[in-house]
Amino acid sequence: MMFKHTSILAAALLALGVGSGSPGGGPLIELEKRGDGLTYRKGDPAPYTGQMIMTTRGTNEKWVSNFKEGRRDGLFAVFYSNGKRKADAMFARGKLVSGITWKPDGTEGSRVEKGTGTFLMFHPDGSKARESVYENGVRIRRSDFPSAGAADGQ
Repeated sequence: MMFKHTSILAAALLALGVGSGSPGGGPLIELEKRGDGLTYRKGDPAPYTGQMIMTTRGTNEKWVSNFKEGRRDGLFAVFYSNGKRKADAMFARGKLVSGITWKPDGTEGSRVEKGTGTFLMFHPDGSKARESVYENGVRIRRSDFPSAGAADGQ
């Protein structure tokens, strides 16, 4: 799943349910990343402040992100479909402060401290799904990897 610069969830909204509030209880919303680099609720003039919860179609993973004035701020968490933690990270004003990921078997996959390091995400089969490299809280590189057996890279 790749995010385009023009919309934080352009491709994802076709495959994900996005809600605000508690899982399964919030209204459906659409968020977009605009040219100024900030995230907005579609149609709103002000940058988005609030929580976004989405479930990935196919893997049924849950993603939780918090935004303040259009930037990620606070806890970012991802859960495997079985409810186990996949990733936890803390953001401050759009910059990664720290994070940890876990492989499906529960062992640590990666750790980023003081905003610098490599953040690895894993497919349910344990293969590498995403590699994001951060320097001083800013992502400088991201690579996505298809799961084993996924012919189309999805």
